[in-house]
Amino acid sequence: MPNDTAENLQKNLTYTYQEVWERRSSIRTRPSKLIDFTKMGYFFPESKQPLLLHPEIINKGEDIKYEILLQSFKKYLIDIITLEIKMIDSACRMIIEDDLPVYYDDQVKLNANTVMIDEYYHVYIARSMLHQINQHFLGLKSFSYPISDASHAVYKLQSSLDKEYCKMFHIIAVCIFETTLVRELIDFFNAEDIHPCIKHYVNDHMNDEAKHYGFFYDLLCYTWNNLSEDFKNVIGQCLAEFIKLYLHIDSDKLFYQKLCESYVEDKDKSIQIVNDLYKGFVISPDIPIVKNVMNVLKKSNITSHNATKSGFAKIGWNI
Repeated sequence: MPNDTAENLQKNLTYTYQEVWERRSSIRTRPSKLIDFTKMGYFFPESKQPLLLHPEIINKGEDIKYEILLQSFKKYLIDIITLEIKMIDSACRMIIEDDLPVYYDDQVKLNANTVMIDEYYHVYIARSMLHQINQHFLGLKSFSYPISDASHAVYKLQSSLDKEYCKMFHIIAVCIFETTLVRELIDFFNAEDIHPCIKHYVNDHMNDEAKHYGFFYDLLCYTWNNLSEDFKNVIGQCLAEFIKLYLHIDSDKLFYQKLCESYVEDKDKSIQIVNDLYKGFVISPDIPIVKNVMNVLKKSNITSHNATKSGFAKIGWNI
């Protein structure tokens, strides 16, 4: 992005976003999300649930498969609630309310307000769907849900930074979350065997996330361009570790172990099953979602900074 001037970055960040939100946001254009439990279909993509690859789980039969996918959807909803309230909303509040080392004008703050409205609506819908599921499937097992890898990554890196850098790091981290738009997710949920109400819900959610992608990409470019060298040096150094932690699967593995244990009734065996499923898995630049993140960092000019390069060199990634 060397040819982009500060004026262009500001224009990209503010231009038409609010107008598009008024026309297209789900909260303004979509009806409520009610699940029709008389319709057939799974609540979560089978291809996104690795437990269903293991013979011991496969042999449990169709009812257990259905329940595992239902529980996976509940975890998906819980993660939405946690990420959008604790991470995204707080970043928007910082932009709107706090005295930051980067200046955000009133239009950017209005745009951040629209994101907050969207995210609280997403949380409302997620909670509504959880309530509907719990009311319909009485006696469904309850689980405690581990902190998401995204939240863990932010908290861990912030704990290593001096306080003055934490808010700007948080904003940049959220920009990275929101520009990791996994388009494959829509394809997974559009599989023929997915419950039609869940397809509808995910597509509406992704309608908003597609808009957020544009806003947060422009916000990332603008923010990085306007950070001082001191902030770039400190934050750039820690982005590599942040991305590895953010894209890790520790949270999913912990949940799958608990879920598996509820069916095999053997903690050690459930741990072994999950470890076997993930044997040899490492976060590397070759993974598609990592490529998505790195592409955004390159386009926003972040990877061209020496501090960022140094951070990635420390984890053995050549960028």
